[in-house]
Amino acid sequence: MQGISLIAKNKWIPLLITSIIFGLMHIANPEVKEFGVGIMLPQYIFLGLFFGVLVVMDDGLELALGVHAINNIFSALFVTHKSSVLQTPAFFKTATINPGFEFITLGFAVIVFIVIVSKKYDWNNWKSVFYRIDFKKISD
Repeated sequence: MQGISLIAKNKWIPLLITSIIFGLMHIANPEVKEFGVGIMLPQYIFLGLFFGVLVVMDDGLELALGVHAINNIFSALFVTHKSSVLQTPAFFKTATINPGFEFITLGFAVIVFIVIVSKKYDWNNWKSVFYRIDFKKISD
């Protein structure tokens, strides 16, 4: 985000570009082959956007990296499926996947998480942060 913000005139460009890059980095995952780019790529881009918002609001990478790690660890330990990128001996293996429903639940989970974290870290300045967003000042 910081590098892109040096050349971008619009404050939202760095957030959107890094979200798309995050999605594209996951395009080789087996889930994409199984369920299609049309449903899976938007999910990965949405997750990238979510992580980017966490970075901007928290003014650092730690929270976003932690949430990403927790997501992957949970998938590796508790729930897997035949087309999962994380083929581990998880506690549960699901036979059917509904990517559309998963996208909806992901959106709900992201909203709930952001509300909880916003209250915990006292993020009352949403409008001012995204109005004056300055990616150059996001801590390294």
